[in-house]
Amino acid sequence: MSTTEKDIAGQTQIGASGLVDEATNEQVAQSEAVTDEKEQTARLRLEDKVLRYFQNKEIAKERNEENKLLLEEIEELFAGNEEEEITISLPSGEIAVLSPQFREREVLDKDALAEELQVAKDDLKTPFDFCMFTSQGKLTPAMVTKYTSVEREVKLRISKRKRNTKRRKRKGQSADEPQD
Repeated sequence: MSTTEKDIAGQTQIGASGLVDEATNEQVAQSEAVTDEKEQTARLRLEDKVLRYFQNKEIAKERNEENKLLLEEIEELFAGNEEEEITISLPSGEIAVLSPQFREREVLDKDALAEELQVAKDDLKTPFDFCMFTSQGKLTPAMVTKYTSVEREVKLRISKRKRNTKRRKRKGQSADEPQD
């Protein structure tokens, strides 16, 4: 082989390895671009999910506020009704039941009691304070009874029930036999 042929052969090998290096660089660049694209896509999906999450929370907040207003209106309408319980058929086939709940609680008028005992209202905060005044003979059970009143509160209860409640069969009874 002549010197010229050796030079040409060497240049071909260098050129071929240069092509391999360029192809490798392109593959690396493409894989980096794909990785960057995947990261950007994942980031966009994450941002979208976070945005939807907070939108849903805002919608739920608005619905809760609307439900509070609706409940107040329902209570006003129910108060004018003479019935003890109202049932309303729902489109889903279930029944809405509106019924009053009565709550009674005993309330001690601490202001009036403190005035009679001639002490500051702040001196009648804890059970220990009441025990102390009782042991001193200043406070009697009759005084507590005198300043205790019963508060009655009516609250509307709204519940959803299935339309047909199936009764359980007792053992030994067929479906045709009437139950007690």
